[in-house]
Amino acid sequence: MKAQWFKTKTFKAALIGCFSIAGIAATNTAIAHGTITSPASRIWNCKEEGAESLTSAACIAAKAESGSQQFYDWNGIRQGNAGGNHTSVVPDGELCSGGDPNTFGGMDLARNDWVATPVNGNQTFTWYNSAAHATAYYRYYITKPGYDPLQPLTWDDLELMVETPPEAAEFYPSHTVSLPARSGRHVVYAVWQRSDSPEAFYACVDVMFNGGSSSSSSSSSSSSSSVSSSSSSSSSSSSSTDTNTCVGVPNWDAADVYTQGDQVRYNNSRFEAKWWTRGDVPTDHDGQWEVWINQGSCSGS
Repeated sequence: MKAQWFKTKTFKAALIGCFSIAGIAATNTAIAHGTITSPASRIWNCKEEGAESLTSAACIAAKAESGSQQFYDWNGIRQGNAGGNHTSVVPDGELCSGGDPNTFGGMDLARNDWVATPVNGNQTFTWYNSAAHATAYYRYYITKPGYDPLQPLTWDDLELMVETPPEAAEFYPSHTVSLPARSGRHVVYAVWQRSDSPEAFYACVDVMFNGGSSSSSSSSSSSSSSVSSSSSSSSSSSSSTDTNTCVGVPNWDAADVYTQGDQVRYNNSRFEAKWWTRGDVPTDHDGQWEVWINQGSCSGS
């Protein structure tokens, strides 16, 4: 039986195209598009650890496998001509690299120490799409009972939980999925298929059921039960609960420069930068059209 799902919108449209700011380095993110940030996908977690200062064993091994550029290109795990034919363009053993092992091969490493998020019951998956597109569907799969993380991930390892209906372009889409019964370590595999192009994007999210042992990183930003919420105006949604953590998140400093994806702690809340910023107080600039995303109150230091 397929899992039930509930969609929660977090319209935080970023007018990135309207800003021309000196000092932003040209990267592939201009043509790349998105990944799941809560719970953190493999690529997002490694990116958050810091491409040149990784702390978890799995991310360090991923860098040794295919270099650090993959972490800068975190939103580029994609196939340009998928057109819904995902099993054809993404071979077995290359699911987490989206069929691009030359760039993202480190994501395909079969390991049992990828940083994993504890889950049970309903779980909200939130994307950060640096370029929003009209969507045919998002699909969420989960590994079957008996999954062995020390073996390459294959399509036969997966069962489909849900396929969403078409959606308009959103920068921060969220979907709440009722997870099936599992125990121990598993992988949630997500597919984002555009409707205005054959292009599709892929993400691996490592999860841990029933309080099993999970690897952790001091700079991992995933929470154990992330839930997106929206106000009636959908202008200043928070995407975390009281379990949100600020462990390893630096305090905001007016003198520091922050760029897209950087996270800071301010007034016991966690904020994420949408684009280049310096001196913009997070609580004064966290609205729909502002530079900071309020990720909610957090604990830890």
